[in-house]
Amino acid sequence: MGEIEQPANAGPGAPRRRRLWAAIALATAALLLTVWTTVNGTWSWNGALPDRACWGSLDRSLLTKAAPGDASWEVTEGKDRWGDPECTVERGDWRFRTTVMETPLKASLWWGLGTVPLHHGLPGMIKTNRDRTDGWLHLPQCRNKLVNVNVPGALTDRRAAQNLAARALLAVGNAQIARCGGKPFPAPERFDWPTVRPVDLTRGETPCDVADARIVRKWAGGTVSQLGGFTDDPVSRCTALGAGDDQLDLGLFSALVLRDRSTLDAFSPTGVRARIPVRPGKPLQLTADDLRFDRDAATELACAGGRERRYVHVISEGSDAQYAAIKRAVLTRVAATMGCH
Repeated sequence: MGEIEQPANAGPGAPRRRRLWAAIALATAALLLTVWTTVNGTWSWNGALPDRACWGSLDRSLLTKAAPGDASWEVTEGKDRWGDPECTVERGDWRFRTTVMETPLKASLWWGLGTVPLHHGLPGMIKTNRDRTDGWLHLPQCRNKLVNVNVPGALTDRRAAQNLAARALLAVGNAQIARCGGKPFPAPERFDWPTVRPVDLTRGETPCDVADARIVRKWAGGTVSQLGGFTDDPVSRCTALGAGDDQLDLGLFSALVLRDRSTLDAFSPTGVRARIPVRPGKPLQLTADDLRFDRDAATELACAGGRERRYVHVISEGSDAQYAAIKRAVLTRVAATMGCH
């Protein structure tokens, strides 16, 4: 009988050769995918949400609670146009984005990036604008990286959007800190967001405890309310609102106070414009130049005999004279809280 010719890939070693070629094919596909990801700066997948999205930092439950429904998820991890890590999570029309800025922001009008501080010892702030909430968190543990989040839902439930922004900032921030080998921020049980409260000028009350009631009454023309206050947190803010203002406005005047120079340098392009020594029991010695608007900088208050510092930025309506009066009152109030010895 004639012999039947065997194909080259037949024989006892054929299964092993097929496994080898399959492994090579998979490795090649993985390599091509890695190259594609590196070149395009993105890594995305559709369908079910991973247990932890965005570089392993966001727990699934945090996102599913914010975006209920049965639409499929789309998560994309990549780079923004400046080369910083960026992650977006989408479900239908719902879209969440977070970015880790590896270089200082140094943004013009940086003091308007947030209207409400995070408090709880966190050097960050958030701002609601229409249907979205923006949030920022400074990471001094990671060579001054910044985390930014942008979340939807502010029109339907502002507090829920604020909570999501704060929790996401903390989660992404602490995941970055773990990689840096630093000490993570503590996670508060809840975030307490300030509410607008009325200020009774007829009883001598003053907004933010910083201004003479007669000046504010003449300036505002009657109704005044207050949002926030000055605290010992890394970031604090107090805003005086006039009639018709809401908590999204900067109001009659607003003062932002930072505790650390590194936080100021991460946000501000110009840093400190004026330096004021603070001596216990003595009024501040303020010049006309000290009381000018700082633009994108801040005024530093420094204990004359110690290391305590505060970095203050004040904005206000009104004339130059009114601005100077408000800034003087704010600086005096903040200096009184520093405990200089």
